[in-house]
Amino acid sequence: MRLPSRLLRALLPIVTAAAATSCSATSEDVGSNEEALVVCGQTTVKGIDIYHGDNGGNPINWPAVKGAGISFAFAKATESTNFTDSSFATNWPAMKSAGLVRGAYHFFHADVDPVAQANFFLATVGAVSKGDLLVLDLEQMNGQTQQIVSAHALTFLATVKSATGVTPLLYTSPAFLSSFAGFGSYPLWVANYGVSCPNVPSPPWSTYTFWQSTGTGSLSAITGALDLDTFNGTLAQLQAFADGPPTGDGGTGDAGATDASASDAGGAVDSGPAPDGGTPDTGADAAGANAGVATDSGCACALGPRESRGTGAEVLGALVGLVLLGMRRSRRSRVKPARAGDSA
Repeated sequence: MRLPSRLLRALLPIVTAAAATSCSATSEDVGSNEEALVVCGQTTVKGIDIYHGDNGGNPINWPAVKGAGISFAFAKATESTNFTDSSFATNWPAMKSAGLVRGAYHFFHADVDPVAQANFFLATVGAVSKGDLLVLDLEQMNGQTQQIVSAHALTFLATVKSATGVTPLLYTSPAFLSSFAGFGSYPLWVANYGVSCPNVPSPPWSTYTFWQSTGTGSLSAITGALDLDTFNGTLAQLQAFADGPPTGDGGTGDAGATDASASDAGGAVDSGPAPDGGTPDTGADAAGANAGVATDSGCACALGPRESRGTGAEVLGALVGLVLLGMRRSRRSRVKPARAGDSA
């Protein structure tokens, strides 16, 4: 694939990184905003996010997904103002029937009216039940400036919140914008591959709510590679969050990490178990019982924008993670040929 120029620019700092961090993260996406914050949260509550191309385009057996240790799932609903994911109408009720915490996401086009996109998304999702999560998937510039992308995304989020009373999540990469000012009241779902603890844009967040750790993971109940995620908290906290998502800081109360200055970054706290699929190449099967309660409290390490970090192996891991994230962007968008029956 031909990498976007923004992604290529993000790779440049990686090849010069040399010093290891004092937190337990092995590498990170260093093409981020002014402050880089590595957050080691809880990773035992596992989930997936899907679109119509997953499972070979075939219907997903959601009870089997639940039995494989998955507690939550996000399904693509819409994109722009004219594309509905062909599998959403089936996945949306099936996820709930299987006992999963469910979420719906909209793939954002920054060059299209954000209010129209929000209304299209909400019309597709329909009535929102208690416990439903709504997400803005922000990962394409569409030829717009960062200021326009931010303004339009914030308008979308505010429109969804006003219409439903649900505070939507923001899904994004830490390298996507140089500043996420204004987004701090929306919980963060961060995509960061090739790391043991994700990089969180700080400001405005000091922790994350969900973490997508790989786009090439595997699960016994689904054929082919897929996105694997973890929730930063316990299963009980996930259920409470879904019933009434908090605003501010992108986190889950005391389940997440607290901010730490560069001067005390050496005091790393136990980072807990790595999530399934934490490696960028193959992921891991999340089958098995879901350990609903984690014991670690997480750690956060503040890193300056020019600070070198990572050993040679860690740099390679971050490099691969960035490449895979770029590949995933193409896969999630309708740019890739859709199955017959998808709206155009």
